[in-house]
Amino acid sequence: MTAIIELSAVTKTYDTGVVKVDALRGVNARIDEGEYVAVVGPSGSGKSTLMHILGCLDVPTSGTYHLAGEDVSTMTEADLAAVRNRRIGFVFQQFNLLASMPAWRNVELPLVYAAVPRAERKERALAALAKVGLAERADHKPGELSGGQQQRVAVARALVTEPALLLADEPTGNLDSESTTDVLNLFDELSALGRTIVLITHEHDVAARAGRSLIVRDGSIQLGAPA
Repeated sequence: MTAIIELSAVTKTYDTGVVKVDALRGVNARIDEGEYVAVVGPSGSGKSTLMHILGCLDVPTSGTYHLAGEDVSTMTEADLAAVRNRRIGFVFQQFNLLASMPAWRNVELPLVYAAVPRAERKERALAALAKVGLAERADHKPGELSGGQQQRVAVARALVTEPALLLADEPTGNLDSESTTDVLNLFDELSALGRTIVLITHEHDVAARAGRSLIVRDGSIQLGAPA
């Protein structure tokens, strides 16, 4: 199997000048292409720090992180920005949709930043919305969509660049139970199609939908059993 994520002895220390906080302590983990993995832990466990490193929003203090075979520590800021825009699809608890724009315009935004031609942007945005079951809602603005539908638009935006990794940070945190089921069913469908998904959550029933879990406690990882 091809490894999408490889962490080796990764540490992250925050130094305020007064006190040092070890947020991650020698983390080792591997996630292969096509896996659906949940990262589970309570507030303060280190899972948010781990998510920032996986998403190339932060870098380790020591250790190595290889994303699809590339050592992230060797990348420049411009390289990291390109990775975040093209190789990682982010889905957050907040939908982060622009209220004045229809769904397809929200979905095409990563392609705008990547300087993709306008006609191709729209075509790919509509195709991404079709993948998440919202083809008929392409012209609807966020305020005209349910919470679950808005999160589906956010997932379509994350998928539009065909990223190696879909990184979802508490994606059901703002949803009611019906919309939560809707979004988790979508992740199941994407996983069945071979997408590599890492889901960050503190909810064990949400994590149970993944193929396996990584349990984060006190900055360290324990391997969870397959679901």
